[in-house]
Order: sequence, then structure tokens, then C-alpha cells
Amino acid sequence: MTLEAQYRAIYDLFYKFWVRDAFLQAKFSRFEGLTDSEQAEVDKAVGGRLEVVVRLHAADLGASWYMPRFPATWTALQVALDSETADLAMRFTESDEFELRVNDDADGRALAAWVQKLADTKPRKPPNKPKPEPPLKLAPWLPEVMRYERMIRGNWPDDANPRLERFEYDVGGICEALLEKQLFPVDEAPSPLHLLLHRDEAGVSEITLDADQSRVLRKLIDGEKAADEPAKLVAKCRRVLRQLEAM
Repeated sequence: MTLEAQYRAIYDLFYKFWVRDAFLQAKFSRFEGLTDSEQAEVDKAVGGRLEVVVRLHAADLGASWYMPRFPATWTALQVALDSETADLAMRFTESDEFELRVNDDADGRALAAWVQKLADTKPRKPPNKPKPEPPLKLAPWLPEVMRYERMIRGNWPDDANPRLERFEYDVGGICEALLEKQLFPVDEAPSPLHLLLHRDEAGVSEITLDADQSRVLRKLIDGEKAADEPAKLVAKCRRVLRQLEAM
């Protein structure tokens, strides 16, 4: 059996629940492109063994890949969606957004798209039943936390360095609550956070700014004149940029 054929069959079985269900229920004879002997090899994984393997793989995907890279986001998703890591990983991998991943989703683009989709979801009211709550009702800040975690890992939308970012929530505080204090912030109110981010060989450094510092730094980074700004503030911002350049 060729490696490509194995990959395609196992990919469908692991990540596509409708394929897995159809396969287990014998709704189709074989996977596209497989010979009789190759299909026989796949058939060895039927029944309970396949379900066990899929669940173990999903748990490993969540615990060993996404949790180390985006720990606050993955932790918050488990709480907000009331899902163990295997169930969460299976729900995610069965989504259309999972297809956006590149290099095993090392930059988190697929997970970020899924989080945004959950945030934008507005469930309809079923007949004669209460209207379901939005998936992220308890975590409206989660897309911002995901964006923050991607950026501190160096996954930026362009090559700008250093860069200024404004977050609608105190994403640093939320991450600390989730990971260090093991608290889930359910009443977090929007609180704009300005950060100066700098990337080098050692990783990404972040400097918290106030609104005035962010405004002046934006002008300096963009090469605009800052003559109308307070001289002390401009001098301080220039020192910060010089220090970053020397790192």
C-alpha cells in the first residue's frame, strides 16, 4: 500500500466523522484509489479499534500539539465548550476551518479561524424550545486571546518589526488567570491594551504602552513627524526604539 494511499485513507477516518461513520456502517466498499489488497489493510482497523485509535489520536493532537503552542486558548475552549481535550480536538478537526492549516497548523491559522467562527455564531431558536446560548458567550475575549498567543509566538501577518498592536481586552491578564491562577474570567469587560512587540532570535518581547505612547510610537515607526507631540514623550519613545534596535 503506498504511503499516499495510507495517508488519504487514515486522514479521512481520523478527521471526517461522516466518512468514519459510513465506513463503519459499510456504506461504501472502498476508499478512492485503493486496490483490493490495500482496502483489506484498511479494513483491519474497523470496529471499536478504530474508534479507540481516533480518540487517542485526537487527545494527543490537543494535548501534545495545540496545548503547548496556544495554552490559554485551548484551556479556555475546553471550559467554554465544556469539552475534554479529545472531544474538543475531534470537534475542531471535523470543522471546515481545520482544512486551512499549513504545516500541521504550526502558526495556528486554522485554530484562529475556528475560534472566530465560534465567536460569530448566533444559534437560531428551535421550535418550542429555548434559544441556545452562543458557543463563546462566557468567553467573548477568546479571539483576542488567540490573536495574542499567535503573535507572542512570532506568527505575524507581515514582516513589520517592531510592531504596535491594540487589543480590545487585557489579554495578558486573561492568559495569566487561565494558566497561572487557573481561573476562567467570565465577567471580563473590554479594556484596551496597547503593546509594542519586537521579534528577534530569542523570541518576541512585549512592552505595555498607554494610549499616548502608542500614538507617538506609531508616528515614529511610520516615519511621520512628531513635532506636535510632547518633547519628553517623543524622546522617551525614541529611546525605546533605540534599545530595541540594540537587542
